[in-house]
Amino acid sequence: MIFFQSIAICFFLSDLHLSAIHALETCQTTWFDNGDVSREGDSELLADLKRKHGLRICSDPVDMEAQTVSGIKSDHIRNIFHTHNAAEGLLCLNSEQSWSPCEDYKVKFTCSGEFCSECQTKWFDLDDPEGHGDFELLSDLLHKFPGDICPQPIAIQAQTVSTDSASSPPETFLNLDAMYGFACLNADQVDKSCEDYKVRFTCPKEFCQASQECRTRWLSSDDDQSDVGDVESLYQLMKTYPGQVCKNPIQIEARTKSGLPSKHTGDIFLSYDVTFGFACINENQKSSKQCEDYEVLLTCPSDFCRICRTDWFDLDNPTNGGDYETLVKVQRLNTAGVICAQPVAVEAMTVSGIPAHKTGDVFQMYDATQGFACVNDDQPGEKQCEDYKVRFTCPPDFCA
Repeated sequence: MIFFQSIAICFFLSDLHLSAIHALETCQTTWFDNGDVSREGDSELLADLKRKHGLRICSDPVDMEAQTVSGIKSDHIRNIFHTHNAAEGLLCLNSEQSWSPCEDYKVKFTCSGEFCSECQTKWFDLDDPEGHGDFELLSDLLHKFPGDICPQPIAIQAQTVSTDSASSPPETFLNLDAMYGFACLNADQVDKSCEDYKVRFTCPKEFCQASQECRTRWLSSDDDQSDVGDVESLYQLMKTYPGQVCKNPIQIEARTKSGLPSKHTGDIFLSYDVTFGFACINENQKSSKQCEDYEVLLTCPSDFCRICRTDWFDLDNPTNGGDYETLVKVQRLNTAGVICAQPVAVEAMTVSGIPAHKTGDVFQMYDATQGFACVNDDQPGEKQCEDYKVRFTCPPDFCA
């Protein structure tokens, strides 16, 4: 009796483990091929692939798929595998074959958890299954949504547009590959029709850190200069501008109300950091000078930017004195409610996908109240401004 109870408990725990895996949000890596088949066979071991490809593969895959480099699934080949599992990878030895030498294989892993979600794009649905099927190809999406997807994703997810589950539905896919995208052929399906799918990608975390930053408007919570000085604390700014200030800014910039950068005022600052905010105290100034009246602008991380984003706008190019992507210009297009009256943040990048802060250009204007402006005459070495596009973050109720 104890023996059968132990078996029952083992099956129960096994079912719990499988249920837990299926409950996790999973994503598919791209295909990996460690090299051509050798005299000994073909080796696509996880440890070797991790050494070669690093963070493009999760440390503990929950599943693995293998097929020949020509696209035939491993379970349709008469090879005997020495190793074929997600924890170790694939190993085929010619010495163990009865029929024919090992084929040249490639493998793809299913990952879960933080690997999938750490730097995730939004969902994209560019195609529908009319015609030959549903094709959500990376090349098409990069062309349609420049800057929204990294050029070399590390994972992909696909789901039907009608479901909330991020796991892949049980259809036969022609391709589901992070570097290719998604393809479902109607002819391959039992009922000769694919569902309508959407996809999203996991990018290297550097993509989110580098490109998904946005800048608030210029903010001032200390309108009246007191005898103490000017204090623009993060706490007070959040109270004064609810919903317009991120909780964990990654950069702070200060200037006087007249637009003079703080470094040119000669004032001594008690605080000028993202943890507390900005503070200029009168008694710390030289020659009994009073602090100027300041305002601050915050650079916020991706989570804050994504709350309620508009589409990208590219209304100008730098050939006529500079590139002006101003809020006023965008709002002139607002016949269909494409943008809110008072954005809380703005992002800018080149039309080729380079974040504005990485171009080396000097910006005359870059805040949520006014938009963006790069003037050719302001650039060092007579350099012309890059061609930019902008998008804005609106209050959440604008998207509701």
